[in-house]
Order: sequence, then C-alpha cells, then structure tokens
Amino acid sequence: MEIREITSQDTLELRLRVLRPNGSLEDCKFPGDDDSLTKHYGAFGSNDLIGIVSIYRREHADFSGVGFQIRAMATHPKARGKGAGAKLLKNAEVYAFKNQANYVWANARLSAKEFYRKSEYNIDDKEFDIEGVGPHVIVSKSNK
Repeated sequence: MEIREITSQDTLELRLRVLRPNGSLEDCKFPGDDDSLTKHYGAFGSNDLIGIVSIYRREHADFSGVGFQIRAMATHPKARGKGAGAKLLKNAEVYAFKNQANYVWANARLSAKEFYRKSEYNIDDKEFDIEGVGPHVIVSKSNK
C-alpha cells in the first residue's frame, strides 16, 4: 500500500460512495478543499485509490493554538481492516504537526470512535448531529 498526495478532485468519488451515498458529487466539495494549506492524501493498493483523508488549517473553539481539521476520511468498503485508515491519519498528523499545529481534530462519526481511540485521540463525550449525515463527536490529538 502506498500513501501519496492527491487533489481534492481525486477525493470526490470515494467521498460520495462512503460519506455521502445519498448525495451528489457537488455535496462532496467542501469549503477549504483548495486552500494553500489544505492537503489531500490517498491510499493506493494495486494502483487503485482505496482510501482518502483531507486536512485543513482550521481552529476549533474548544482548543487553543494552531489547529488542523481532519475531514473526509474514508476507506473503500472492500479495503477496510487493512491499515489504510491508520496510515492516512498518520500522514495527515505529520503534515499538520510539521506546519506548527498544536492539535488536530475531527468531527468523527460514532462508528469511528474506536478507530480514533486506537490512534490515541481524545474522544469528547458530547454527541451532536450533522444534518443529513448523523451523530458525531469531536476527537482531538495534541502535538506532544
């Protein structure tokens, strides 16, 4: 498996398939996708894109310092459980912390809480709903 930088356009099909299956490609374009400090990474197996993550320079009101938000993390259903997500997350973290991030954070689906816990993220107890997507919690990790 290889992790490499991709474009925001490269993420759209997997975002649609995994994150917004009842939406459109337009629903999968997010504010900040093409900002200068935003990066998108793809996991490739046999040259097929099997996982994605995007990381944006964005603070969260509950934390202090420089923040980066992890967003649009998805793994193709047939490729789950093979480590792509963990490798993508690590690449996003390395990028953020090299760019002076004090913390990284994400709005995580409830089904992803254990994944983030295994990656040493703090999991907020407060659940909230993202309209059209479902219940989430904030997860975060400090630059040690």
